[in-house]
Amino acid sequence: MTYLKKIMILGFLISIFSYKQRYYNNTLMKDEVKKEKILPKKGAWKSTGGNLFWINIVNENVFWLGMNNKTPETELAENWCHVGNGKIKDNLITLEWADIPIGSDNLNGRIIIEIISEVQMKVIEDSGNFGMSVWNWEKEHLTLSQIVNRHHY
Repeated sequence: MTYLKKIMILGFLISIFSYKQRYYNNTLMKDEVKKEKILPKKGAWKSTGGNLFWINIVNENVFWLGMNNKTPETELAENWCHVGNGKIKDNLITLEWADIPIGSDNLNGRIIIEIISEVQMKVIEDSGNFGMSVWNWEKEHLTLSQIVNRHHY
């Protein structure tokens, strides 16, 4: 093999290695960006339909209480009231929920919520009747008496 061919082969191998290293480094950087999590705020959230959800987060565990809103036709939690728990993975909350015997419903299911920001989330999959609603953070602390006595908080 001539000296020129050896140099060309060596140059070719170096360029392949260099390309693989750049690709590997770029992939690592993208993975690090994806791993950056958005944590939603704890407290009271309101869905597009005006229903309330209280959410608490402990590490990656999510606990919640949800109930139908008070309207002129129904009282707070009269139709449905449920509890749930689940996990945050990446920017998704996957949660199992079940109605409790305060409201008239007796349903249960699974819901997946995309965390858009610390103050906004969106339902992307559910086995209940949530619809693909958007949820907005209302405040950290909201008591039932604030809702029942004032209707507006």
